[in-house]
Amino acid sequence: MPEQQLRLPWVDTLRGLAIILMVPANLAPYLAEPHPVWFRILGSFAAPTFIMLSAGMIVLRGEKHNLAYYLKRGGIVVGVGVLLDTLLWGIFPFTSFDVLYPIGIAMPLLYLLRRSDSRELLYISVIIILATYVVQALFGYHAEPLEVYFDDIWMPSIVRILQSWFIDGWFPIFPWLGYAFIGALFFRTLFAEGTGTSHHFVTLGAGLTLTGFILLFAPIPFIRNIADGTILVTRAGYSEIFYPPTFAYIFTSIGIVVLFSTLLRRMTFNPTHSVLGFFGRHSMMVYILHQVIGSLVVQPIIAGYGEESITSGPIFTLVNLAVLAVIALICFGIEMLKHRYPPKSTIVQVLFGR
Repeated sequence: MPEQQLRLPWVDTLRGLAIILMVPANLAPYLAEPHPVWFRILGSFAAPTFIMLSAGMIVLRGEKHNLAYYLKRGGIVVGVGVLLDTLLWGIFPFTSFDVLYPIGIAMPLLYLLRRSDSRELLYISVIIILATYVVQALFGYHAEPLEVYFDDIWMPSIVRILQSWFIDGWFPIFPWLGYAFIGALFFRTLFAEGTGTSHHFVTLGAGLTLTGFILLFAPIPFIRNIADGTILVTRAGYSEIFYPPTFAYIFTSIGIVVLFSTLLRRMTFNPTHSVLGFFGRHSMMVYILHQVIGSLVVQPIIAGYGEESITSGPIFTLVNLAVLAVIALICFGIEMLKHRYPPKSTIVQVLFGR
């Protein structure tokens, strides 16, 4: 069956939209601080979108594969994260906890639980999210993520490594694995009950989003948010508003994904003419390439001008457009090759799309 018939155009479109938000967010270390609040907020919705969509597709298509397939696929996704950590950033893997780690871990886990009752998926996601605040209160949240570089080797304690995995890495198990279960629950409900539930999901998504933004900006006692300054302004140059993840952020991000998923599903897309869909079909390559270009091209050029960062917003915008244009050309070439030589192995399919 042709690839286009296997894909959901609105899912690729939503992935593409997340990519447009992800690229400038991950190039943020090359932008002079302070970063505008609107920039910080927009860049914060790519990660939950990718995690929830990945989980949702497992629920929808899990019956077509077996556990070995998802163990292999999840291992490849984690392996890409490991290679980026070691080859690009020069750090020991499984210390900083890249976003690909929870995505890869969730794949076989959700396959095993794909037939669970919807209430069970809800309970698991709620437990994981609530546990986020319990473990943060008990063990603390480090503003600086754990990163052990090859050129500055030191041995962190097992406790500190576990804290990074579960509490304060870039994308720790708590709460990011909870997003996977919410994504599985959302997709199952959305598709099992048909489009008649769309109006309910629009209301739910809008309500969660509005509630989240109120919690983000209103000075409410005992609610950590932007108003009281408990969300880190930047973390090693990255300025998303989930350092640390808060109830305000979780409400907002889940609401955004539910709302846009529901709205986009009700729209008609031509997958061959959608720019967002094109990027969405190559999401893994975009994720790899934009980091490689940022580290090996953008940063040296900035240093070559004797600067530490880009101080102009328009120039930063042009840099992002140039990065996306280069990535688009590379992915277009990959797509041409795929038409002539359809990928057969799982690792090639994960990297370049089916």
